Amino acid sequence: MSKPLLISDVKCINFDKRTVRHCSLFIENGVIASIIPDKQSTPKKARKINLKGKYVIPGFIDSHTHLIARGIELQRIDLEKCKSLNDCFEKLRSALPKDEILFGSNWDESNWSSFSTSRLNRYALDRISKQKPIIMRRICGHFAVVNTKALCLIPKKWKIVDSGKGYLYEDVALNLNDIFRPTRIMLQKAVKLGTKEALAKGITSVHEIADLDRFKFLQQIKKKNGLKLRFSVYILSKDLRNILAAGIRSRSGNDYLRFSGIKLFLDGSIGARTAGLKKPYRDSRIKGKILISMQKVASIIREAENSGIQLMVHSIGDRTTCEVVKVFEKNISRLNPLRHRLEHIEIVDRFSIKMMAKMNLIASMQPNFARRWQQPGGMYEHYLGERYKEMNCFKRVKDYGVRIVFGSDCMPLGPLYGIEGASKHPFACGRLHPSEAFNMYTKEGAYATFDEARKGTIDKAKLADLVVLDKNPLRVKDMDEVKIVMVIIGGKIVYKNRISPINTDNSNRNN
Repeated sequence: MSKPLLISDVKCINFDKRTVRHCSLFIENGVIASIIPDKQSTPKKARKINLKGKYVIPGFIDSHTHLIARGIELQRIDLEKCKSLNDCFEKLRSALPKDEILFGSNWDESNWSSFSTSRLNRYALDRISKQKPIIMRRICGHFAVVNTKALCLIPKKWKIVDSGKGYLYEDVALNLNDIFRPTRIMLQKAVKLGTKEALAKGITSVHEIADLDRFKFLQQIKKKNGLKLRFSVYILSKDLRNILAAGIRSRSGNDYLRFSGIKLFLDGSIGARTAGLKKPYRDSRIKGKILISMQKVASIIREAENSGIQLMVHSIGDRTTCEVVKVFEKNISRLNPLRHRLEHIEIVDRFSIKMMAKMNLIASMQPNFARRWQQPGGMYEHYLGERYKEMNCFKRVKDYGVRIVFGSDCMPLGPLYGIEGASKHPFACGRLHPSEAFNMYTKEGAYATFDEARKGTIDKAKLADLVVLDKNPLRVKDMDEVKIVMVIIGGKIVYKNRISPINTDNSNRNN
């Protein structure tokens, strides 16, 4: 058992009260044992860190991640910064000599000079190589394009495939790692890389979406080497039968790794034009698709209710959300004791918001999407026209009484980036005070996984999961000015920013 830790000269921020408290934090056995007012005597027998008046907030809880998938992408060909389709092609060509499979991830046509993807098809990728499989998966994960060689390797069981153009939609695009499987070594490195990136962003807990095999892999890592980050895992609905047969229920596990619930995909994404809308996408007749019948959804909800399993339901479009809230109303109590949640709800009408409030459904939303794609002339306007002004309405949803949690979907990881997006939302329906946005990335995230008594705020007896900032984030004009100096999980320093050194007085023995 490690020696107690005293963090002195601290400015703790309370986001509910929007106040700063000057104090010291005494940490023992991984929890905050006491909060000592400024100028009062402090324990002598403890390792010491003097923060010299820096600001401390609760550890960020990213309520929607694909961290392992992100770690895999970091080992593949990253197309995110490409400024044109030709840039993507050139990056793939440059990997030809070394890679057996050319797997490019995260291309985003909103970064290109033209939004057009008409030249992107399997024949264009064939011109790069006919011998090696080539995959180009869009940043949302719901759409990919492959060359002829890769297309031939995709089993016929996968649906929503346009073999003529080499287009892959939804399940097959989302599950390409089941077809072109990463090695065990690659998975081990993925967990390390994803964790490293999350910690550098101040994230101490994630609500991770994975299949059952990945969950078991995390269990093995935890048993062998331990995890540096806290994982609450939502397992894909394809594994629901196995979860039920094994008798696993929500909240099984401990503070570092637990099973929290089942993830259900109901529609796609705006960028792939597969999210289910009431009106067509701009300049088209396309309204997207609802991927599962509401009869099947009702059956899954009833099964989850009977088995004590929380549901995380991916629902981006207004048509999809309107349908699913009606099904929830018929199949759960208004108290929603399992805390079922809807993911994204980027376009949502007032009827659906009222229904969510009535049913106590949690809204899991992504403020980074607003910052990245909701600016005038951006992707949302391109695909939706004037409707883009009514997207990601965080304030409206909150004002109706819906509980909101914030996550990144790894696009990109970074709570401070997202909080800037929420507090400077281009439209009033979405604009929040920074303190509200911080709560949605801390306190509310803890509530979503029944952890409100353990984390999410700086209080006595709560886990010592803390982030040290160089500035008061409630006082800056631009959240990008704020730097993360240190991250502590369970009283252990897991990240230190070399740019902002502080006196840790031998506390780095736990690094």
